[in-house]
Amino acid sequence: MENVEPPRDPNEWTDEQWIEWLKATDGDADYVEESTTTVLQRIVQSSPGQVLGQAMLGMANAIYGRQDDDIIIVVEGSGETTDDEPFAVQLDPEHPEHSSVTFKPTSHPST
Repeated sequence: MENVEPPRDPNEWTDEQWIEWLKATDGDADYVEESTTTVLQRIVQSSPGQVLGQAMLGMANAIYGRQDDDIIIVVEGSGETTDDEPFAVQLDPEHPEHSSVTFKPTSHPST
């Protein structure tokens, strides 16, 4: 479909013919992606874009609840603590939320 002008009545062509004509006349489409990226960056970085993003996060929290952002570290060990360790661990398998780690004070050399 090179150098073919579209018909005066748009209904004369099928959707496939229009798509083929648009692709043929589009040339190099790289500028579209760059332009779209620039526009999206401006929208995201603008004040209204920031407000809209925060509103969407607020709605997600209201509908689905807050996401659990707690950092949990799991390490296997013997379960036995010694006096020379700088911490004491007390685990409650029945209620893991009641487990605790207590750090012992260390003696600092006097300066």
